[in-house]
Amino acid sequence: MALGVKRPMGTSVDSTTPQPVARIWSIASLLGLVAVALVVVQAISSIRTWDLGIRDSPPAFSSTGPTIVQLERLQYLVSTRVHVADVLVGESRWLEGSWIIQGDALLAVDMAKAEIKDRNEQAKTAVIVLPQPAVLSGRVNHQKTQEWDIKSRSWVPLASMILGDRTAMEKEAMLQAQQLVERASGSDDNKATARQGVAGMLTEFYRAVGWHVSVQWK
Repeated sequence: MALGVKRPMGTSVDSTTPQPVARIWSIASLLGLVAVALVVVQAISSIRTWDLGIRDSPPAFSSTGPTIVQLERLQYLVSTRVHVADVLVGESRWLEGSWIIQGDALLAVDMAKAEIKDRNEQAKTAVIVLPQPAVLSGRVNHQKTQEWDIKSRSWVPLASMILGDRTAMEKEAMLQAQQLVERASGSDDNKATARQGVAGMLTEFYRAVGWHVSVQWK
């Protein structure tokens, strides 16, 4: 008669893997994935250092040099501001007056009239031909301009007060002052200074991008 061990009723045998073993397998799988990822990253970094003739080259830049379009975009190139101080004298039939005029003006070159010649792409040289500098804007400084004196030209008492037009003389004096400032600013010496300034600005500008330009004047 064989003896056996009775199993308690209501119990069953669990055939699944114990939980500790499952956790070990999960951790091992995760570590394996991390190791594979590190190997892939290292392989990509190594491939990037190889020169197989297919890598992108460093970007190269160069200047196109002076062109008419570029120069026209400059419109008026201002290089010089001139300050003017002078005495203006005026007279009419009955009045005479004098004013101490102060003002200033800008001397500029019209770049829309510029020309380019002898352009050499290989040597990166060019000649820019420019018009003469001109007075761009002259103005009278009314805060510093002073009326020195307006007096009668007649020996007849009260003649200038009755017959002279003081308001008209003052108005005309300011118009003449504007022209005086423009004429004085556009002197040959001031234009020579403006030419030097414009030539210096253009040569320095293009030297910074590898071009050597010279300036000639019409």
